[in-house]
Amino acid sequence: MGIDNRPAYDLVRPEGDDMERWTPRVGLSAQEKMLIKRLARVRTLFAFFRLHRHELFDGSFQAQLESMYRTTGAGLEPHAPAFLCMVVLLQGYVGASDAEAVELSVVDLRWQMCLDCIGVEAAPFSQGALQLFRERMVAHDMDRVLLERTVTLVRSGVMTEGEGRAVTKALRVAVDSRPLAGAGRLKTRSTCSAMPHEASFSSCQS
Repeated sequence: MGIDNRPAYDLVRPEGDDMERWTPRVGLSAQEKMLIKRLARVRTLFAFFRLHRHELFDGSFQAQLESMYRTTGAGLEPHAPAFLCMVVLLQGYVGASDAEAVELSVVDLRWQMCLDCIGVEAAPFSQGALQLFRERMVAHDMDRVLLERTVTLVRSGVMTEGEGRAVTKALRVAVDSRPLAGAGRLKTRSTCSAMPHEASFSSCQS
């Protein structure tokens, strides 16, 4: 059998397997209500992610994320793409490394709340899985799709412009700080001009 020279992020689940989809809870537990209250003034984006993750990662966007994966060929079963996309956003928001992101998912209740894994004792994803997902996300232009989605959510009233800028900044930090092919492109004029002018964020005007 020949050697498969495809990039690691192009190796996928076996043919016929269903893609796992992230279906986090919408209703708040008593513990989550307490955490949301404490996040009213400090690190408020954690609260936003928890309250609106089902809108940010709706069925339509999850289907777009799933389109990054080939439907045939050998490979490991991937994590739910929307789940790892949330990890990327959290990572950019706090400026964590891949290794730190893994640990924060276990020791930080704010991360666990956003990832719908409160109480876990083992990391719900690996450092390698996060790195491969980010590479796949950039290779398939899903970072740009998420930027466009952020603009749409601001227009629809789900996000304020301030929240939109914060999400955009988190995404830029997560992608631009990694030594990947195509990294840094979120800072380019071409990306910013692709966003509707009346809804573009000041953080995209570099």
